[in-house]
Amino acid sequence: MVTSEVPKRQRLSVDARRSQLVAVGVELIATQSWDDLTMNDIAAAAEVSKPLLYHYFSTKSDLYLAAMQAAADQLSESTRPDPALPAKARLRAALRVHVDWVEAHAHGFQTLLQGGVSGDPRARQIIEDARAETVRRVVHSMDLDEAPPLLRIALKGWVGFLEVACLEWLETPDVSKDELVTLLAKSLPGAIRSAGA
Repeated sequence: MVTSEVPKRQRLSVDARRSQLVAVGVELIATQSWDDLTMNDIAAAAEVSKPLLYHYFSTKSDLYLAAMQAAADQLSESTRPDPALPAKARLRAALRVHVDWVEAHAHGFQTLLQGGVSGDPRARQIIEDARAETVRRVVHSMDLDEAPPLLRIALKGWVGFLEVACLEWLETPDVSKDELVTLLAKSLPGAIRSAGA
């Protein structure tokens, strides 16, 4: 548990301070149960006073949502496909980074998809936006502007498989990371073929 002692804080600009608090939120949701944390704990981890924390985020939920969005943006940016790689290598590289991120942010990933906060409409929107971006990337890799209905359904189903497979791997890690990445990479062409694409 984080101690409640608050060291003397450093002066930062408004934007820099908000970014610092969000970064601390991302670190905390990656490793700890958000429900068990108090605003005192979060302020101590950020090395700021509780009133300053409340100045930027009026509720713990507001900070959680900002941290969720930042984490989703980090994952999206880190898994951006490398156009210099051949298609199969590009997919494997993106999936490897995705699984690495899931492993490093295990607590947050599980909470995001299984926890109570996932019932918040704003949290659901962040999740849905991340899923839609994954589908868009696959569609773009097929040189399509838009997915036909069957392909859209198949790709959304594959994203669900990706999430559940990662959750299962975190809970029961009885296969290697490489085996998981291979499974995920091999399952995508099957989903595409099933849609007749």
